[in-house]
Amino acid sequence: MKKVILDFDNTMGLKQKDVTAGLAFLFLVGSSEIDLMALTSVFGNSNLENTYQTTEKMINDFNLKNKIPHFKGAAKACDLETKAAQYLAQTAAENKNEITLIAIGPLTNLYAAAKIDPDFFRNLKEIIIMGGITEKIEISNQLITDLNFSLDPKAAEKVLKAEVPVALLSRNLALAARFGEKSWRRIKRSKNKAIRAYIKKAIESWYQYSSEVIGLSGFYMWDLVAVVYFVAPELFAYNKSQFVSSVEDLKSSTIKTEKTAAKLQSGAVINLPSIIVDTKRFKNIVFRAWDQIDFSS
Repeated sequence: MKKVILDFDNTMGLKQKDVTAGLAFLFLVGSSEIDLMALTSVFGNSNLENTYQTTEKMINDFNLKNKIPHFKGAAKACDLETKAAQYLAQTAAENKNEITLIAIGPLTNLYAAAKIDPDFFRNLKEIIIMGGITEKIEISNQLITDLNFSLDPKAAEKVLKAEVPVALLSRNLALAARFGEKSWRRIKRSKNKAIRAYIKKAIESWYQYSSEVIGLSGFYMWDLVAVVYFVAPELFAYNKSQFVSSVEDLKSSTIKTEKTAAKLQSGAVINLPSIIVDTKRFKNIVFRAWDQIDFSS
């Protein structure tokens, strides 16, 4: 069993708020080959109280209250003394080189854990991050932005330069993973009708809103890219790079890299996958995991 902790800013079900962090959580719940050790909430898609309570509701909905611990993290960039940070630092130290930390919101909780324990990053097995923009993204005359780095660029720089294997799944990469009309029709078809009905109800408003905003049916599966990478890294084209963005660059979530021959666990050397090599299999993996969830409404 692969040990994993999910650090995220879940807003699934809130009005005009992204749903993919919640869908990523459900993906991990349905993935039998992993041990989801804990959840840590952070501000980002909304304020901390909203992201925390949204996750608490999902934990209760799926009867996970006594199975998956959930810790409240940072409410803003300078909020470093939190239960989430304490848990991350302690748990990484107790499970050296065993835990993958998936971070799909601002990286403040990770930065705070490193302040508590300078060995925090080295104690982890790897970090998988969703965020950043490698090239300008413009859809329907609108620029696609990223909050994960811009809301706390100092934390982002610290984490992306950590001495631990880091995989960074950019917004540009995630453009290949869109939950469109076929996926919408598919969400209605399954023997596991309860979980599909739950997901459909939770994402319907966002599906419609996002379709209007981007001028295409559906939404981009941003945060799901990070969790699918965790279970199926072979679906992503490996691209080892030297991360060279400054804090100033990260205020606009700009990812800058250079070629390198250094090892992945060296500071600031990251895997920045360039493409998803099989989007059909990507979506099959996602739906298969959701359908494995034991849930009755």
